[in-house]
Amino acid sequence: MRALNGVLLLDKPPGITSNGVLQKVRKLYGAKKAGHTGSLDPSATGMLPVCFGEATKLCGYMLDAEKTYRVTAVLGITTDTEDSDGEILTQTKVPEITDAQMQEAVASFLGEQMQRPPIYSALKKEGVRAYKLAREGKQVELEPRAINVKTITLIDFTTPAFTLELRVSKGTYIRSIARDIGEHFGCGAHVTHLRRLAVSPFDGQAMVTLEEIQQATNADDFLLETDQVISDWPAVVVDEQIALRYRHGSKPEIDAPQGNSPETLIRVYNPQDKFLGLGKITDGKLETVRLIGGQLTDEAGKAAAKKAANRKADEEAAAIRAARKKANKERMAVNKNSESSTQSGVAR
Repeated sequence: MRALNGVLLLDKPPGITSNGVLQKVRKLYGAKKAGHTGSLDPSATGMLPVCFGEATKLCGYMLDAEKTYRVTAVLGITTDTEDSDGEILTQTKVPEITDAQMQEAVASFLGEQMQRPPIYSALKKEGVRAYKLAREGKQVELEPRAINVKTITLIDFTTPAFTLELRVSKGTYIRSIARDIGEHFGCGAHVTHLRRLAVSPFDGQAMVTLEEIQQATNADDFLLETDQVISDWPAVVVDEQIALRYRHGSKPEIDAPQGNSPETLIRVYNPQDKFLGLGKITDGKLETVRLIGGQLTDEAGKAAAKKAANRKADEEAAAIRAARKKANKERMAVNKNSESSTQSGVAR
């Protein structure tokens, strides 16, 4: 086993739990430490960010991330798990539903709302996972939870199946949205296919399959740098002296970014663009929240050095432009004064 740091955007296959596929990936990479951010149902596929080494310290922060899904459900059949893996509970004739009626029903789920979670879920009831109680045949009642459906679009509707694409807040169960749409039409519904398209901030980024990892000459090439987990957070670059004091938790003074809030967590980097960890600025002082160590690979180190060199070159170019602009202003001022003196002499 090796001390590996970085993030893998795994395309989870169907028929395996999130933890099961995590262990497979960990073994393929020979990583000492690994974790995933946000479980997918065993039958579901799609983006499952896997964090190695130091990146596991950031896994918890991704639990709040927005997620995008594509889901297909079938009206008229309900199951105990709300998907096709469960046992059929009811079979009901599907009423005639127009496209306009389906569009209206789907649109009604947009925005903030309370959702009744499925009983087959990882939520706990009196300290026990709900799905364990359900498998034991026990009655499970879960309290409704606040969710936010940021976007929801009807992609296709061909009775009895419908397909949606939606972006949701943390804690949203897509199975339950399909269930509730079925209940809206009085016939029930269950999910037949669920795929996670993205986890913020990795929208639009490519995923890697188990097969690609197994066949790769160097699977480390698929890894992203640790700080990519929180790449949408504000960042500050500090000098070496402040970086040293930050690492020792001594709260050095620092200029806060515009719009900074004392509760806002930020990424902290040294002058070489090495990610140091998490912090927050309160009363003009940089507080250490969590130190993050480790480099991804030698190539990542070279990339960071190149980035730092490019930034330095940009700063130097900006300084040269500023100096030239200042010199031009001074030259124009001298010429203007000279012209004024000449005109005064002619007037006399």
